[in-house]
Amino acid sequence: MLLSMSRKSVIFVDAGFLLATGGLRVTGNSLRSAFSVQYKNLVDGIQEFVSERDSRDLLRMYWYDAAKDGVFSDEHKRIGLLPGVKVRLGRMSYNGEQKGVDLKLGLDLVGVARNRSADVAYLLSGDDDLAEAVEAAQDLGMKVVLLGIENQGHRLGVTAVAEHLALQVDDIATLPQSLLDRCFAKSAPVAGVAVQAAAPADVSVSSNGAGHAPGTRPVPGPGVLPAFSPAGSEAGAAAASGAEAAGAPAGAEPADDSVSAAASPAGSPGRPVPTPGPRRVPQDLRPVPPAGMVRREPVYSTATGAPAAQSPWFDLVESAEAVAVSLADNWHGSVSQRELNELLAERPLLPPTIDRVLIKDCAAKIGEAKTDLQDIRKAIRAAFWRRLDELV
Repeated sequence: MLLSMSRKSVIFVDAGFLLATGGLRVTGNSLRSAFSVQYKNLVDGIQEFVSERDSRDLLRMYWYDAAKDGVFSDEHKRIGLLPGVKVRLGRMSYNGEQKGVDLKLGLDLVGVARNRSADVAYLLSGDDDLAEAVEAAQDLGMKVVLLGIENQGHRLGVTAVAEHLALQVDDIATLPQSLLDRCFAKSAPVAGVAVQAAAPADVSVSSNGAGHAPGTRPVPGPGVLPAFSPAGSEAGAAAASGAEAAGAPAGAEPADDSVSAAASPAGSPGRPVPTPGPRRVPQDLRPVPPAGMVRREPVYSTATGAPAAQSPWFDLVESAEAVAVSLADNWHGSVSQRELNELLAERPLLPPTIDRVLIKDCAAKIGEAKTDLQDIRKAIRAAFWRRLDELV
């Protein structure tokens, strides 16, 4: 005997999609450590939106995310304890990719439809891979409504939703952007990065965690060199020449820390700055435009001498590099000194997790096809390192 379909609604949330969209809105990138989320307000806001649109009772909200080895984090536990929310976890690969999340969501969507537990499903995702699961649920009698984030500038009216998925659903409902503005916020800088700059004048802290007494030089850790700035170069040269004139070896250290303090960045006397090693001569890493596109340098008019309009390639590279600069800013403000040292030690390679976010966010801004150009990828990676050099 065929059971009748329950007049209930159910919500399926692709957390990776939702959090990336909110992060891009408030910080300019989807790096999770760069923003904080008020999960209770976010869950309540989604449920209230659905209840105002649909008079059916809510069966539950399914929350899909990934975690290392599929084990609940403290964040996932807090979400799972919210009323009416069931957390389902996939795995996180070594480079930050989600594994098994879409499969779990698709199977649950079809399973609820097959068991006739609800007759309307609200799907908050933009992934094209869910289109087949949507069709299967519809064949079983379920109506599927896509929940998207409002975007009047997009032809679909929503943010980052695959067109194929949008064509398969029965309807599209748009969550207001104000919901993200209320629930997402930029993370405060990690205190550990600022500890060295705020250390008392009589005890300095080196990057390897050891303190040193007044009048002694800090002992840098592996791959860490003392800070140097162009402003202090003349003082350093004068001290070196004075030492040679007095008969001291050219490489001898000064009797006090005055030269070291003059050569250090303003406001952080004696603070060592981690570097990957000896400074290299910078190479010209500007990307070469593909055939048929104008180079990124501005073209000057022979009639007036004024610069002509910037080429499409120039605008493309500028947009891509802006993504990298934003990511560098937010990453630097959300990590500890140890994590910063580890990143610099691997230069010029970027960790897979950072590189993946960089490429994904760039694709969200300029499109996947343009981000696939190797010259664009080289440009955004180079822009990330340039910005990080400025920050450290």
